[in-house]
Amino acid sequence: MKSANVWLVVIFGIMSCFIVIQSVEHPDGYLTSDSAHYLQMAENLLAGDGMETASYVPDISTYFATWPIGYPVLIAGVSLVTFSDVFWASKILNIILLALSLLLIRLLFKDKAPFVALIFFVSTFTTLFSYTWSEVPFLFGLLWLVYSIVRYVETNRIGFAWQMLFAATFLFFMRYIGLIGAGIIGLVGFYFLFRKQWKNMLICWIAGTIPIVIAGVYLVLNHLNTGLMTGMERIPRAETASEFVTMLWRGILAEVNVLATSSQVYINESLILLVVALLLFIRPRHIKALFTLDKEKWLLPGMFLLVGIVYFTAIVYMRWGAHFDPFNYRLLGPATFMAWLFLASWFAQTNGDGWKRWRLFLFVVLGVALVMNVGYRTYTSVLSPSPDYADTKNKVTALYEEVPEESIVAFENIHARYLRTDLQFIKVHFQPYFATKETVDEFLERVTPNNAAGVYLENHPIREDRYHESFVELIDANKDDGNFIQID
Repeated sequence: MKSANVWLVVIFGIMSCFIVIQSVEHPDGYLTSDSAHYLQMAENLLAGDGMETASYVPDISTYFATWPIGYPVLIAGVSLVTFSDVFWASKILNIILLALSLLLIRLLFKDKAPFVALIFFVSTFTTLFSYTWSEVPFLFGLLWLVYSIVRYVETNRIGFAWQMLFAATFLFFMRYIGLIGAGIIGLVGFYFLFRKQWKNMLICWIAGTIPIVIAGVYLVLNHLNTGLMTGMERIPRAETASEFVTMLWRGILAEVNVLATSSQVYINESLILLVVALLLFIRPRHIKALFTLDKEKWLLPGMFLLVGIVYFTAIVYMRWGAHFDPFNYRLLGPATFMAWLFLASWFAQTNGDGWKRWRLFLFVVLGVALVMNVGYRTYTSVLSPSPDYADTKNKVTALYEEVPEESIVAFENIHARYLRTDLQFIKVHFQPYFATKETVDEFLERVTPNNAAGVYLENHPIREDRYHESFVELIDANKDDGNFIQID
């Protein structure tokens, strides 16, 4: 057990160093537009300004509702405690969540935990933990939910029922799709119903109902403040049914790839690695052993499988009905996390020679993943001649000194959102995320009247296939006239 703890600390140390190095060396610090919104809101909360960011247009709400508030609250809390800026608070938060995830794996798998914990070196998870995204706490929330359900089924202790309730609520406040956590608890209640364990059934249904009520109240507040349950219009998907299925298949294929988050790069090498490891260490009797486990040993892998299937079904259904991100490691990552934990926990239920062989399989596959996804990526990022995050931050800070305080800005640099919280950033409507492409006149009409110091566009090339030609022509006509175009 002491050896297991040591190896878990080693895995934690490797991943933590990796997260820090990637954050320092990457030009954008592994931030995206969504990340910038999270950090902007965290800054807003730290300043005591609540859930409404700078607003200079009476008819445009800046209430934070496109995503749940939970992730910015966590970032703000870490920033407050550690005295770090919100960027580094988000990275420290990732490291804290990694530690908590490893703790739950330790509690679930005891001395086998280090081999299970190696799954964090799969490409999907090394990438997700590098970014400032709510998917990181969402992964932890799914693991916490499975842990609390398994422990409640095994012990019937009321403390684990409380943990189920808190885990489901936590999931919702990280991502709206996290409401599936309450549904999963409800399914566990049906398990007790079939076994005629009425008290446990009732406890599960109460534990599942309370997060639903909380979510309902939260969504109603969103609607009162923005006119929409989740803060923005959700338009139909842009893909045909055939294109949708192709996109989904490529996304799934990429998730099988343990060496890169791509369905093309290293996919053949990844498949060869999996097959060779199987041929080297696994014999038919070891596969047979997986299907001859005692009934009680199916609980843990079964729960990981159930949660993974529920999440996968929910995200595919949501993406079928509305356009948002394509199927990639971000959307499919939680399902992949549950799939790897299902396999690792399934292998871990074996004993003797069976476990020795399966742990060798995990060690080789995930050891190579460690070398490629952590070692090689760290080596290339450190040696890269491209600017690092500090260079980018300094450049953006200097660039935005040109913009007067309390102005409106479109086409902003993502880092300006949390570096200049006095500005209101208003997106120009573009396809496919909005129903139509917005013209310059329509944009001006939308932001007028206002009490801002000015309305500015950041002067940089934009995609002609996404934005209206009037914006393309405006920027082309002013391409040599400075960093910003004032259009009010």
